[in-house]
Amino acid sequence: MTKKNTLLILFLFTSLLQITAQITINSNDMPSSGDIINTSTGLNLDFINYQETGEDYFWDFSQLTAISQNADTFIGIFDIPLIYTLYFGSTSNLVKKDNNTIPIPGFPITKQYSFLKNSSSSYNNAGELYTISGIPVPLKFTSPDIVYHFPMQYENTGSSYAEYGIGMPNIGYIKKEISRLNTIDGWGTITTPYGTFEVLRLKSEITEYDSIYIDSLGIGLPLYREYTEYSWLGKNQKLPLLQITSNLGGAIITYIDSLRFPSAINNQIDGSINDVDVFPNPTNQLINITFNLVTYSNTTIEIYNSNGIKVANKKMEIHKPGSVKLKLNLKKLGLSNGIYLLKIATDNQQIVKKIILY
Repeated sequence: MTKKNTLLILFLFTSLLQITAQITINSNDMPSSGDIINTSTGLNLDFINYQETGEDYFWDFSQLTAISQNADTFIGIFDIPLIYTLYFGSTSNLVKKDNNTIPIPGFPITKQYSFLKNSSSSYNNAGELYTISGIPVPLKFTSPDIVYHFPMQYENTGSSYAEYGIGMPNIGYIKKEISRLNTIDGWGTITTPYGTFEVLRLKSEITEYDSIYIDSLGIGLPLYREYTEYSWLGKNQKLPLLQITSNLGGAIITYIDSLRFPSAINNQIDGSINDVDVFPNPTNQLINITFNLVTYSNTTIEIYNSNGIKVANKKMEIHKPGSVKLKLNLKKLGLSNGIYLLKIATDNQQIVKKIILY
């Protein structure tokens, strides 16, 4: 064999290895200040066994159907009020804006920020900022919740435990514990409605305990959960290209996506509805749905199971602005225990809430 032929064979062999070799994820592939990333909540999981994995594996999620979207927004640690910069500055260098409400009747609790730290060794959740009865309450983990360990490569493992707790005189108490066991259990290629990408697959087994007690209402909401997160991560994608949260009640899927509902992003502030609460949640039978209708609009409330099947539907004709209160009996709708998505849609907006029936 000539030297020229030997070099050609070596080149082809090396090229083949590069095509099929796994990628490595590091801190450069995480979000940065100024990033706004559209994500969709998707249904139609019945066509794939998402737990399957392996080496050089192909996952086909191309048939997912998006029912809602959100815009994940990241800002710098110095783009928030100085008092919180000082409080979290030593443990955080990135902030994610949040618009999540914990529905306690007559006592709204809203999470405004998640404080993150991206470093060469890990990507952490350092803490959260809640507004409780109009009072901002910063909650810093005693040790960070390590979401990713770097560099991320096939068969790597990692674990973490994080907790915070604070008592507020004449208000109540809030506590959170979370433990996480991470394993990179596959690599290959994924296809979603957004495109086709080389990925690593991360399996995170999570145990979480949340407890909130409100003194004035005499209400306590302890919630213990064990669940698994499956995340498919690609180079320079900032967030998982696709993530599935799974427990015994079903699965919820989110993925990076193109903007499909320009006038119906979940965190839109000038839409037809605001102040949406769904409570109690989890529930064993009844749920109360309350929201404020800002403008005259047709309103539809739909409930989907984790396979994307619509299991309940309620329509209201053009409803006058004001407070709307509804009550649904999930057992009378024939629903079994599990995770469901409740979608409230108007002429120019839609909001999706996850509900748990036990």
